[in-house]
Amino acid sequence: MGNILRHTGINLGGLNQVSWVYREDIAGFTYNEATLYCLVTLKPDRTWNLLYGTPETLQLESEEQDMPGGMKYLYKLKVLVPKDRPGVEAELFRMNGRQLVVKLTDKNGTIRILGTMESPMKMTSKLTKPASLETFNGYDLLFAGEFSTPAGFLGDPSAGIPEDQNPF
Repeated sequence: MGNILRHTGINLGGLNQVSWVYREDIAGFTYNEATLYCLVTLKPDRTWNLLYGTPETLQLESEEQDMPGGMKYLYKLKVLVPKDRPGVEAELFRMNGRQLVVKLTDKNGTIRILGTMESPMKMTSKLTKPASLETFNGYDLLFAGEFSTPAGFLGDPSAGIPEDQNPF
């Protein structure tokens, strides 16, 4: 390995699905630093919680920072949840200050895991109700985390990285 080759298929932007789980609901978390694949096993009777965001508003930003102690990887996931509703507010209240692991799927089908057992994500929210009728009414969510390795790709941690056969 060492080559970064041309991708196969199409390359779409955007995210499709976001789900999350409390860190304490995870039974096992395996991450392979060589392949960046990880596997998350939930405790019995636990499932990933779905998070609906207004289409075309889900946005992931990541940044590498060179620190004296080594590289740091910063991740921010922004989601707009439409309409002020009691059920949404109650769930956000329960999530407040809790340690979370987030699973997101992009429009290419790639699944990433943000957060680990040692370094989970945190969520903050803000309710927005603008004066104009035509604008967004709902919650701005921000999931943020800092990690010593890049966010994992959901897959078998013991598997190798598939080689892409297309030349540059």
